[in-house]
Amino acid sequence: MTQEFTIRDLLQYYPKYEEGMDLNKDIVQGLKKSANDFHALLIENKTLNRLTYLRDLDISLQCFYENAKELLQEGRTDSLNIFGWYLTINDDFSYAKDKLRGQTIYV
Repeated sequence: MTQEFTIRDLLQYYPKYEEGMDLNKDIVQGLKKSANDFHALLIENKTLNRLTYLRDLDISLQCFYENAKELLQEGRTDSLNIFGWYLTINDDFSYAKDKLRGQTIYV
């Protein structure tokens, strides 16, 4: 059985992080889960994996998590330290949502 991959499906992978939140262990674990789950989705689904904008988002999620993890390990937990990566994630999710609005993707 095939089903449609929608914006709602995409947004379930959006990290549980908002502008101004200082980093802590729980936030970094949530970022790891978002990044790993989205990566697993792309690995398991060849249709989604072919979409460049989703692969770009996958890379951004991984980078956001890795940078947050390193900052936490260094004790640099202020939200401004991760702000640039947060903006990148927002831009990449926004771009992916725009692309999905114009397509019907069956997985």
